[in-house]
Amino acid sequence: MKSKKNKDKIYNLLAIIVFSAIILIIIIGTFIQYQDDQEIKRYRGTTEAIIIDFKHINLTRYSIFYEYQVGNKKYKGRTGVEWFKCDDGKLGCVGHTFKLSYSIKNPSKSTIHLGKYEKHKGTVEF
Repeated sequence: MKSKKNKDKIYNLLAIIVFSAIILIIIIGTFIQYQDDQEIKRYRGTTEAIIIDFKHINLTRYSIFYEYQVGNKKYKGRTGVEWFKCDDGKLGCVGHTFKLSYSIKNPSKSTIHLGKYEKHKGTVEF
């Protein structure tokens, strides 16, 4: 009987550790995203990006992948979205150009602005 109680305590402790680790990862990810968004706002540059791909990530999540150029250097980015089509029927607006903000301090940090399709973005912006 004592062995079962010990096992239950161990399982409870492991559950608490796993749950805490998940919460910590979410908090750290949100903080990093917040810092990146603030940097983009503070050191804002603008350009245009073209959507190059639309991929199914998991059961309900999709991502759009885009390219943009700052000076002579090309960059790639991605953002989470829900499934959507542009008015012309292209899935995820692949091939379409949209406005993009980036950090002039670090141009690899960017935010694409999808205009009337913005409601389909799954990424939280601060």
